[in-house]
Amino acid sequence: MYVRSLKTGGRSKAGPAAAISQSTTKPSTSLYNTFPPDASLQKLTPSDIGTYAESVNGTGTTPQATGQLQAVKDFLAYAKKSEGLTEENLARYVRIRKARSRSGATVVSSESQPIELTSEGHTQLVGQRERLLVESESLVVEIRRARADGDVTENSPLDAAREEQGRVQARIKEITATLEKSVIIEEGQVRDSKVVKIGARVEVRELISGGEPKIYTLVNKTEANPLELRISDDSPMGKALLGKRVGQKVPVVTPRGKLNYEVISIA
Repeated sequence: MYVRSLKTGGRSKAGPAAAISQSTTKPSTSLYNTFPPDASLQKLTPSDIGTYAESVNGTGTTPQATGQLQAVKDFLAYAKKSEGLTEENLARYVRIRKARSRSGATVVSSESQPIELTSEGHTQLVGQRERLLVESESLVVEIRRARADGDVTENSPLDAAREEQGRVQARIKEITATLEKSVIIEEGQVRDSKVVKIGARVEVRELISGGEPKIYTLVNKTEANPLELRISDDSPMGKALLGKRVGQKVPVVTPRGKLNYEVISIA
């Protein structure tokens, strides 16, 4: 199936493909104008879809932009589930931004975006939350003790304990929200994939310097740790690697300039 068929509704005339055509209010940011008409859906990568979504988001968080992205998201999910037109579900890479009303209040999109975590990352977040809950209880005791001391001057131990308690509670809330939306990546699915996706261990070689290959693990930003070569899918390297196959060349724009890598293996 080719991108040109999105304009005509493809095989499913009344299905998601038709919805894309009907909901597209700005043809310059539509799928069939973003990619060549003869481009095959099977060759679209997560990076392509992410770039497309960003181009639509760049027009503003309007109902039209949200509707357009939702239609594309529905079609890509349909293409994978019902038609088998794509190797993986590209719908997960269509990120719909939250819009703001004229009053400034945040309008939450109808679909909460899932957060993909590795099993290791999920376990680490659960452990971190448990440690913070224990720390929070200790801070409650510390606050009570500071109140009993009667020291209410500026920068007192009471203020310090309250400030730390606020920080800890905010982090607990953040972790809890992440865990509630999390989806644990099955190792078997990553291992069997022929393309780079979240959870994959990717061996790459920098082509110009010819140095030793490095093995990166692609993860969600919540569990990224550059020192351990666990890179976020939102990072320049992560975005460039998403959807790539063994043997492909990968240009990456970094603070040091443009670097070129080759994908050696995916596990």
